[in-house]
Amino acid sequence: MGQGLTGQWAIVTGATSGIGRAAALQLAERGANVAIHYHSHRDAAEEVMSEIRSMGRETRAAQGDFCQQDDVYRAIRELIGEHPLDILVNNAGTLIQRYTLDEMPLRHWDDTIALNLSSAFWAVRAALPSLAEGARIINVSSIAAQNGGGPGAFAYGAAKGGLISLTRGLAKQLADRGIRVNAVAPGTIDTPFHAQYSSPATLADVARRVPLKRLGTSEECARVIVFLAGEESAYMTGEVITVHGGQGLVW
Repeated sequence: MGQGLTGQWAIVTGATSGIGRAAALQLAERGANVAIHYHSHRDAAEEVMSEIRSMGRETRAAQGDFCQQDDVYRAIRELIGEHPLDILVNNAGTLIQRYTLDEMPLRHWDDTIALNLSSAFWAVRAALPSLAEGARIINVSSIAAQNGGGPGAFAYGAAKGGLISLTRGLAKQLADRGIRVNAVAPGTIDTPFHAQYSSPATLADVARRVPLKRLGTSEECARVIVFLAGEESAYMTGEVITVHGGQGLVW
């Protein structure tokens, strides 16, 4: 892979596993220095930083509960340090738990929206003074934004749908600074996220129904994130790229 991002600084939130981890490592492979956010897995963060350093890149980490606005602002400012920020990947997010409408505690709705939608807004606000001219922001949405989410996941789907609208709104707001804002919407990807919230039988059934007959990988999603972070996508903003093997085509 080329070195098209050499010397640039990137932040990846939720970077200790799955798509976030793969994105952090691939950005480093392209030459970027990568600062990473994590929630609770310090050991995993250390492992990611070790891999980034092995490529000759600089790195740092910050912990934060991204359901909490104050934590987002503090963590992003710690990760920026004294460098202008070139790339912000808003990847932090998860389903938290599955609930039907009548079972769902109102706190679950609030936390799901905060983590999967508001945290991206807070991160951009926190980073705004440090965003370089021509910076790139990539938000990680989901196929749930298009189909409303799987069983018990409609709050997550609503948050990820809002993230797509936020992406397009920010693209217009920041265009005069040359800042591009795009999103990636993965389908069912073979990650710890799906292993936690879906049974092996469910995932096998999904894979059978995907037109390409398999689940996606974190690395495949990360390649699209890196594409959106680089000059190859220089005339793209406000876009949402789906990475789902045709899953969104299935009725």
